[in-house]
Amino acid sequence: MAKDTNTSPGRISRLLDAVGRTMIVAGLLLLSFVAYQLWGTGIAENRAQDDMATQFVKPQPVQPQFGGLVGRISIPSIGVSKYVVAGVRLKDLERGPGLFPGSPLPGQKGNVAIAGHRTTFGAPFSRIDEIQDSDKIILESRDGTFTYRVNGEPKIVSATDVAVAKTTNPDVAIVTLVSCYPKWTSTKRIIVVATLDPAEAPLPPTPFAVNEAATQQPIAGWFHDPTAWPTVLFFGIALIVIRIVAGFMTRRGRRRIFVYPIAFGIFIPTLFLFFGGLARLLPANL
Repeated sequence: MAKDTNTSPGRISRLLDAVGRTMIVAGLLLLSFVAYQLWGTGIAENRAQDDMATQFVKPQPVQPQFGGLVGRISIPSIGVSKYVVAGVRLKDLERGPGLFPGSPLPGQKGNVAIAGHRTTFGAPFSRIDEIQDSDKIILESRDGTFTYRVNGEPKIVSATDVAVAKTTNPDVAIVTLVSCYPKWTSTKRIIVVATLDPAEAPLPPTPFAVNEAATQQPIAGWFHDPTAWPTVLFFGIALIVIRIVAGFMTRRGRRRIFVYPIAFGIFIPTLFLFFGGLARLLPANL
């Protein structure tokens, strides 16, 4: 009687081996992507911050442009010192904390509302929940250095509560920090409010890019950036091709000690670019 090769131990063993290898590779890729989100995104943010550090020593325009430099924020109690960009679009917040459109500039009357990430792109507001009553928030701009004192403990509000970014009392100079709550989600917002030190005279307001619609906080779900698909597909296919070519060369008798280092050197940058595109398809997370 002929042996059933479809259920032979050898075939089952090979199948289980393939499944096991696939799960290991998938797990490694998942861990790599998490590492990219936590630390890899910080590379782009660091470059942007270095660029703004150079700009900060030069004369600044009266009105910043979207994505341009606004000033610097320092929060000594949680070790924050970051340059602030104009705007809270996703691409703005990848460069650092962002000033909401419609907000006055640092030191001016009104609500200087600033948003920032907690887990990615340098995570400038990672420890925002640790800020306490009376802590200092220092804003620097072309007009000088301004010290604010925190009013009470951080508060939790709805993710759709855009009122926190608006000026309700035009005669008082305050700063409002906005980020996601809890970490890794964007279901709610955590805010910290501080008032300009009474010893410092507030300046007249010159709101940045007054646009009511633009004060909406950056909430975006899955696949919110369709322009990322070409990047994901191109570099995803490139990763597969690199793996196939490396395997083909080793089967052709090429020594692995030569093939794998070359393939690895090409694979890692390609994987980094693939993750960059993939991150743009995930829900926005402050």
